[in-house]
Amino acid sequence: MRDIVQIRSNVLHPAVASSWRDALPYVLHRDYETRSQAIIKTVGTYKYATDLSTEVLCCAYAVDDKPVQLWTPSDPVPAEFIEAATNPAWIVCAHGAHFEDAIEHHVLHPRFGWPVFPVEKQRCTQAMALAVGLPARLSTAAIALELSNRKDAAGERLMHQTSKPRRPHKDERPDGVYWFEDQERLDRLYAYCKQDVEVERELYSRLPPLSASEQSLWELSYKINARGFRVDRAFAEAARRIAQAAAPEIDQEIAELTGGAVSSINQIAKLVAWLQQHGCSMEKLDRKAIEKKLLDPELVPAVRRVLELRLGGAQAATKKIDALLARAGADDHIRGAFKYHGASTGRWAGEGVQPHNLKRPIVDLDTAIAAVATGDYQHVRSLYPRPLSVVGDCSRAMICAAPGKVLIGADFSSIESRVLAWIAGEHWKLDAYKRYDATCDPRDEPYCETACRIFRVPSGSYTKDSPERNVGKTCDLAFGYMGGVNAWRKFEPDRFTDEEVKKFNAEWRAAHPAIKRFWYDIDRAALTAVRERGHVIRCGPIAFKSIGSFLLLKLPSGRKLSYPQPRAVGDEQRQHVVFADNAAGQFKDCRNGAGAYGGIWTENIVSGIARDLLAEAMLRIEAAGYPIVLHVHDEVACEVPEGFGSTEEFTRLMTRKPAWALDLPIAAKAWIGKRYCK
Repeated sequence: MRDIVQIRSNVLHPAVASSWRDALPYVLHRDYETRSQAIIKTVGTYKYATDLSTEVLCCAYAVDDKPVQLWTPSDPVPAEFIEAATNPAWIVCAHGAHFEDAIEHHVLHPRFGWPVFPVEKQRCTQAMALAVGLPARLSTAAIALELSNRKDAAGERLMHQTSKPRRPHKDERPDGVYWFEDQERLDRLYAYCKQDVEVERELYSRLPPLSASEQSLWELSYKINARGFRVDRAFAEAARRIAQAAAPEIDQEIAELTGGAVSSINQIAKLVAWLQQHGCSMEKLDRKAIEKKLLDPELVPAVRRVLELRLGGAQAATKKIDALLARAGADDHIRGAFKYHGASTGRWAGEGVQPHNLKRPIVDLDTAIAAVATGDYQHVRSLYPRPLSVVGDCSRAMICAAPGKVLIGADFSSIESRVLAWIAGEHWKLDAYKRYDATCDPRDEPYCETACRIFRVPSGSYTKDSPERNVGKTCDLAFGYMGGVNAWRKFEPDRFTDEEVKKFNAEWRAAHPAIKRFWYDIDRAALTAVRERGHVIRCGPIAFKSIGSFLLLKLPSGRKLSYPQPRAVGDEQRQHVVFADNAAGQFKDCRNGAGAYGGIWTENIVSGIARDLLAEAMLRIEAAGYPIVLHVHDEVACEVPEGFGSTEEFTRLMTRKPAWALDLPIAAKAWIGKRYCK
């Protein structure tokens, strides 16, 4: 407890801490238990809340440190909620506040006259935990901070039992809807709900609040999620019909080819075994591995065809289409698709639909859309050898503007490469970006310039059409964070031998001495900060400081990345920093205890800066009257009335430099259209 309190005591100067505490608003903590025929993991929070079968079983709530109270549907609206809604001195809090807010808006307000709270009044302990590198789950965060209150594990199992329909008994109609609702179970559920409020309240008291700028960003993220983006339901359903028609045909052919040993392209273990028996040894059957193997001229025809079938099916967007349609509401809008601070660097993550992972098209999209819109599998197959791959290419186009409106958006150009050069002081590369932004001369394109340095030829020798340019691009993507051959293979699985890649790596590092130096300087700074707790350790515009149970990394924007439970491990010859990480949904030592290194710190810094640039652009764009409906990686998309705004204005809003990065070259390319096809 002392460690976390120490962090909070340093949020404000001790001289003003007392007055700050005196000025704290009243905080209403609340938690709801519900039940529904809708499955929240399938349909998402917003569609769950609007489902007619969704009911509130109880509400536990408390004001500040007063005893936790319980409300059930037979009770009047608690006076504390009315006071919190009308009194500007009150705020309301929950863990994962978007759920409580959705239930209030769509269930409690229309059915019970419950007040609703503007987003400016709301605080979310889940967001607060994520902002300091702690787990999103309330139970795991409580364990990480060693709270005196913990979630009731048995009560959580009961909650899952009472939140969905039970199976009918033998003497009940098989098509009826039945619930676990005996008083004993309900009483245990009420106790569980009250305990959740105890845990959330203690968590709130132990976490530093979001900064004013981050609170504003959380509020904007809330508005974007509530606004949602529109799905072309008819087009998505047509695409799903094609995918559904393709699957049986593919499975039938693969069963014939394998003599019944494999009956589906999704039977990975059986496929690997069959391929092994036929002289084709493969550990993975993902797209890149299969594409590389298909280059082998010695493959027997049956093996080649099986791999082709797996490749065609593996690229199918069937699951994504199902997710899109499952989460689309009655107005065809998907809401709640973006998770604030989903990554430790502050970047958003996808929720449910995963819009960040929608495939970028590699075919002529207009032609593909026209073909897929027919919903006719045989027609699409007559035009394309891999119909499911074409459906995948059209997945972005399923997101569209409402009638009378258009989508307008822009994405940063090579933002991570630019930020890496900027933060490390690789001046020749910054100059190349500035020159290219000014001239748009294909000979000045930075990937071309990188290729020129790698191949040791004069600047301007290559253009965007030169094959060497792709080597420059892949080198930047693969080697910027201390990557080697394995990193290269993620982008280019089959081009060049390992020895050639190693040579490219050496030449890239030789061409980027400042970046190479930055890797080791930043790693040394992080290690020094862990060793010398309480001291600020600087590395150029980056600063580290170990305080309490966290290592803090201050970015040029002033925002801090947080690394819980840092410590130095290793021998005297080589030490490195290990910290607790949320990777893969587990709160454990980073890289399975192997610890951080210069490439990880550099990637986190670059990703964090790119996120800050996007966040500031989003606030500007929203304030200028462009309602944001979608943001993916380094791209923002808005839905506006036809004729509103311009791509020129949007580009200016996107690329305006913040005061902390006036010498960073920023560029973006805007687009406008009825569909999200960028």
